[in-house]
Amino acid sequence: MRKNIQWHRWVALLGLAWSAAASTAATGAEHWVGAWAAAPLRNPMPANAVLRQPPLNTPLHHQTVREIVRVEAGGRRLRLHLDNRFGERPVTIGAVTVARAAAGDDFAVDTGTLRPVSFGGAARAVLPAGGVLDSDPLELPVHAGDRLAVSLFVPGVAVAASWHTDARYRQALSLEGDHTRAARMPLAGYAPGYDWLARIDVEAAPATRAIIALGDSITNGFRASAGMSYPEQLADRLRAAGCARAVLDAGIDGNQVAAAQGDFSQGQSMERRLRPDVLAVPGARYLLVLGGINDIGEPTMAARAAGHALPGAKALAAPVVAALGRIAATARAQGLRVYGATLPPFGGTLGAYSAQGEVARQAVNAWIRTRAPYDAVVDFDATLRDPAQPQRLQARYDSGDHIHPNDAGYRAMAQTVPLAWFDCPAPQHGDPAPSRFSGDAR
Repeated sequence: MRKNIQWHRWVALLGLAWSAAASTAATGAEHWVGAWAAAPLRNPMPANAVLRQPPLNTPLHHQTVREIVRVEAGGRRLRLHLDNRFGERPVTIGAVTVARAAAGDDFAVDTGTLRPVSFGGAARAVLPAGGVLDSDPLELPVHAGDRLAVSLFVPGVAVAASWHTDARYRQALSLEGDHTRAARMPLAGYAPGYDWLARIDVEAAPATRAIIALGDSITNGFRASAGMSYPEQLADRLRAAGCARAVLDAGIDGNQVAAAQGDFSQGQSMERRLRPDVLAVPGARYLLVLGGINDIGEPTMAARAAGHALPGAKALAAPVVAALGRIAATARAQGLRVYGATLPPFGGTLGAYSAQGEVARQAVNAWIRTRAPYDAVVDFDATLRDPAQPQRLQARYDSGDHIHPNDAGYRAMAQTVPLAWFDCPAPQHGDPAPSRFSGDAR
């Protein structure tokens, strides 16, 4: 019963936020756009046949955590969106600051840009159990591509129940005390991910819009260098083209689209988190969806671990197709333009690959290319596959585990996405010409 109450509270909060955003947009008084995001997941995660030792978050003992992000839209004001959706009790945040990260030091800040953050006019904030909290807007002009440092001081002992693991940038844990205003963090260690911080919005120019990349570890940039995930490299291209479009990464490692064969992933399924992680983002106009390979590979791994027969291709593919169709329909009904992506090869992936799984991947990709209710499709499969062994990644794009691209592979993905999809200027030199599967809306 308690979980149901918390869920309804969460849905109500999202509904209010969505209505408020729509009302504000209608008046034209302010234009808020999501400029950075990280999709939250639960801590602790339950272990399962695939995830035998889930990542664990680090408790804070009267410490400050400094979280480094790269914003993808500019504006004169910003606000923080804190998330405690998985928390069963309120969390007190003693102080919060934002500043531009200083060059040459991972955790130093430009003190001339350091700003205290308030919540309802108070420096101290209480994150509600199962809920979310937006800060007051604060004056801090930022540009697309700026690195910001968000510092949160937690008095007492607390551990973030809503967090994002596998951040592409390192996060700092301080020695004991409130160090939110410190130019350099007195370092006690590193945090494994983002604690409570789920999004940063900016008050941007009216033409600015957000692109949400919804996906799994391939979207999250697993095995990529900092700044080299495909959403970040797509943001680089947009910025170079002078196109005011923020790209927000809503990827989670191991995430599934439907989890119909069993919930083996980190985080809720993409279908379940569509509303909080995509539709609730202010200024969201475009959705880019890449998902389904974990719905194929993870049940295969679980069956092997249990000594059971491997799931058949139809049982693996059908739930993915159905869930992707519902995601597209829901997002389009909310006014978003929705673009789909084919599933890249995963041949050779230890434990996850099977002949049945490859048939399922091909079936999902055939549906995406020909029947999916997307506005257009980008063919990441064609971009990354080895022509001689189409079930495998090209060696030059393989990070080494045969499913995740390296930096060059992520760059190739970003280069394949047509900027014309996002109402940008004419393609620049090096951009791909639009085609049926990677450009023209159907």
